[in-house]
Amino acid sequence: MSRRILFKVEKKRVLVPVGEPCPFGCRYCSTRGGEVGLKRVSPDEVLSRFRHFALESSFETIQFGYDGDSFARPERGLAMLRQLAMMGKHVNFSTKALIEGSVLDALRDIQRDMEGRGTTLSALVSVSCWDSAAVVEPHTPSPAERIRTVANLKRIGVPAFIALRPILPHISDEEYKRIMIEGVQAGCEGFIVGPLYADARGQFVRFIPPGALEAVPSRTSTVSWSAHAPTWTRYEDANRLQRLLQMIKQQGGRAFESSADVMMLVQQREAVG
Repeated sequence: MSRRILFKVEKKRVLVPVGEPCPFGCRYCSTRGGEVGLKRVSPDEVLSRFRHFALESSFETIQFGYDGDSFARPERGLAMLRQLAMMGKHVNFSTKALIEGSVLDALRDIQRDMEGRGTTLSALVSVSCWDSAAVVEPHTPSPAERIRTVANLKRIGVPAFIALRPILPHISDEEYKRIMIEGVQAGCEGFIVGPLYADARGQFVRFIPPGALEAVPSRTSTVSWSAHAPTWTRYEDANRLQRLLQMIKQQGGRAFESSADVMMLVQQREAVG
């Protein structure tokens, strides 16, 4: 199991796992196949191995939660986040959880401590559809609750970006527009759009109507952002992607094609500040 804990520097950032499966089980989620995720590893083991990696590597940002949800179990997420926040790096966490109450208060404390250290805490809140969420993400907090998370984080000074990904071929532009409108009103710092992935078994795309999936251009290759380097098929309609990027700007938001670009923005802000 330990050999599955892998790290890689890409664009001055490192992805750090939560170390346990995500209970939300969204139908498109690429961590369910086990190629990039971890079945169950203790927080201490993840952090110990990451500290060792950090001693030998140069990077500026930690992205926490690529293998699962950082706040599906808040007590675990907060405990790990507190340790990561002490490493002198910018820290970003990913979640679909509703964050409020005592968890939000704890994040405010972490944010203030990091601010004193000259580093920044930021968040990626994933919202992949709106009206279709009950079918596509049946065990996940509702899109409206996740928008509340964005607003709550904004209120305590934590920049929150919405991960509008994967772009699903059978979800209408109107659903994505609704997310954009709600996100801008909540104080979202920007939106990240991205592709849909499938493993060799097609595990993450079986729920999509075949005709809709077949109409999307695809290519199979090694996934560069993952230290595990799985070989997946990437589905991405470049024309639709550009249309959605333009739609984000029309709604008053900032558009990004990669979370790495968001991390670079956060790093630059801190340097200017």
